[in-house]
Amino acid sequence: MIFICGDSFCASDKESKIKPWHEQVKNSKSLGEVCASNLLISLQIDYALASYPSFIIVNFTSCTRGEIVRGEEFIPYTITNTVGDRLSKAERIAVDLHTKHIYNLGLEIYKNRCIIESALQRLVKSNVPFLFDQGGFEHKQERRYFEEFDEYRSKYCLWDHGDSHEHRPYFHITDQNTHDEIAEYYNGQT
Repeated sequence: MIFICGDSFCASDKESKIKPWHEQVKNSKSLGEVCASNLLISLQIDYALASYPSFIIVNFTSCTRGEIVRGEEFIPYTITNTVGDRLSKAERIAVDLHTKHIYNLGLEIYKNRCIIESALQRLVKSNVPFLFDQGGFEHKQERRYFEEFDEYRSKYCLWDHGDSHEHRPYFHITDQNTHDEIAEYYNGQT
């Protein structure tokens, strides 16, 4: 089984008529979740590794994501957008206050880089074949990250193909041909 880990670029949207790339990858299961943080993506990777995968595809995300723990459930959020949020009013106020008074972008970049590097090291150590892209992590910045893992880097950064900032479709790519091309690439790699 091929596992796909990531954020909304890897999540299905039953209201969309587009067949997303991850639904076209043969013998695969997507664990992608709308608004997933890099910590949640790291947990998806751990789940995939424990499930004896034949291959793992990973799409990391922006460091402006976080999670609130509600009982046993992790509720993902982004500090920059409340559309489609599953947070209660009190949780949203707490996130907004944290963002305004405590959040530090430089520290979040460093923290997320550590999370991503740890996940990539676990993947390498597992000997399970995988491909990753840094996705929204410092997307479109001059600096390239994770060079020591370049041999595992996908030729596609899904965030480069996002052509919609609307909440729907979740996977933000509205061109079916782009989905087909990405699926063909991953089917050829796995």
